Amino acid sequence: MFQRRLTVILTATLALMLMAGTAMAQGAKKYAVTPFEYNGPKKFSYFPKAFQASLNSDLEWPGHAESAPDSLVEELKAPTSQGEAINTMRASGLDYIVTGTIAILDKEATLSMKAYGVDGSSWTQKGQMGIDEITPWLDEQSKAIMGEVFHRPGYSTTDQEVKAEKTKDIVQTGPTNPQFIQAEEREFSAASLNPQFRYEGGTGSVGRWRSQTLRFNSSNMVVGDVNGDGKNEVVLLTNVGISVYVFENGKLKHLDNLEVAPKTQFLRAELMDLDGDNIPEIIVGSIQTYSRKKLLAPEITVKSHILSFKKGKLEYLLKNYRKFLGVLRTPPTYSPVLVVQDKGEPQVFTNKINEAIFKNGDITKGPAIPRPEYANIYNMTYLPDGFGYKVIVLDDYHRIKVYDQTLEKLSSSDVDRYNSSGIGVEYSERLAGMGPGMGDGKIATYNVPFRMITAPLSKKNQYELLVNKDLSIAAQVFERFTYFSQGEIHSLAWDGVGMNLAWKTRRIKGQVSDVALADINNDGKDQLVVLLNTFPGGMGFTNRKTVVLAYDLNM
Repeated sequence: MFQRRLTVILTATLALMLMAGTAMAQGAKKYAVTPFEYNGPKKFSYFPKAFQASLNSDLEWPGHAESAPDSLVEELKAPTSQGEAINTMRASGLDYIVTGTIAILDKEATLSMKAYGVDGSSWTQKGQMGIDEITPWLDEQSKAIMGEVFHRPGYSTTDQEVKAEKTKDIVQTGPTNPQFIQAEEREFSAASLNPQFRYEGGTGSVGRWRSQTLRFNSSNMVVGDVNGDGKNEVVLLTNVGISVYVFENGKLKHLDNLEVAPKTQFLRAELMDLDGDNIPEIIVGSIQTYSRKKLLAPEITVKSHILSFKKGKLEYLLKNYRKFLGVLRTPPTYSPVLVVQDKGEPQVFTNKINEAIFKNGDITKGPAIPRPEYANIYNMTYLPDGFGYKVIVLDDYHRIKVYDQTLEKLSSSDVDRYNSSGIGVEYSERLAGMGPGMGDGKIATYNVPFRMITAPLSKKNQYELLVNKDLSIAAQVFERFTYFSQGEIHSLAWDGVGMNLAWKTRRIKGQVSDVALADINNDGKDQLVVLLNTFPGGMGFTNRKTVVLAYDLNM
């Protein structure tokens, strides 16, 4: 009897839930956001679609207002009057239409937004602002539409003003791992942390994993599923070749090693799916150096490679390509793009970067990529910033320089240096056409930085720049000293004026040589992964060994 009653109750409850869900779905009103009419430079022509996608997401009110299907929106024409908007909504079964215009002149944007209701209601807002201020302006207007047009409680202009008086902005915090220290006296601060008491890592290892010591030194690291087995592998570029490992039973298990030619100097390793099978290939940029006379810089030959590990063995798909290969994540999608750059003369790099396509075992150059002065494929990255972006470059002294989309410099770090890898490429500063002579006059060294990473770690849609701050007294004394005995991973955020500290790791003892954001232990969560070379001191420089660290981002 009891089971029968329980069955009846459960059946009735399920029926009520289904009826409620159906009623909610039927009661939700439909809105459509049409692409904004655009007038401005071609480089910002992706704004209309970006605005449309952003507003479609921001205006959703579960159970009350939902976006119309893409197939319907694609057939709509942006209305030019309220009457035309009402006719369009009646014909298509919509309840609301949102449209707008955007014009960009130099660095100023002029926006206009309109929202129409099928009941005859309307809402209009205009604004003029810098390109960097578009995102907060759109966020503000989407809330206004929710309140004034959709009549969502707490979203009207009046409600927002009252709410602002009663509450403060939510504090933005970084990852909660105790191995990380939050910045103070800014929006990223965490009052519970006292840097005076919690500075060094100590003997504890909560939230941090450390690999076994590997008896070689390494210059590059990438983490990804390079054989398609569903687990991420760790690829290291070392002084003994290219090695592949996998996390197993708390340690790194060796899978394969590929020896390379003598005097090979690795510059960068990248992962990218080049053939569309969802398994990334390994892209390696390297040089081979040949000593000459004492007063001459070494002769440099560029040798880039593309490798596969799909069969469990490292195999060359492209070997000894005579140009620098790398990967940039370019706007507006920030998907990885294969890039190529020629060797320069006398400098290491030429001043031109091109997209590249790998097909049938060969490289084909594509369109040129605009770049700031002195930028190359290994020292620049793009920092998403709302609907725009910043170009970040590490200069020859490893200072951070920030450029806007027009490549105008916005800021530069002062004395702090970042991402020194210990990879130095010597070259002659003798100008072309000055003749061979008996010597090069001056032999300079370009220190190739390791990768910078951008990711939204502290707040959704706000990207941060992950870099390593170089810490070494000796590095401040000797110009060509490139090995640092300590470091700290810093997360920097653009605040409109410069790059400010959001959070940092505790001090790391050793030469930080690379970083990654990846799931190294295959637990479904990304970690901050750090490649470290132990530093035995000046007398034991040739005895450096490799250690990999992994920090949980949140605990």
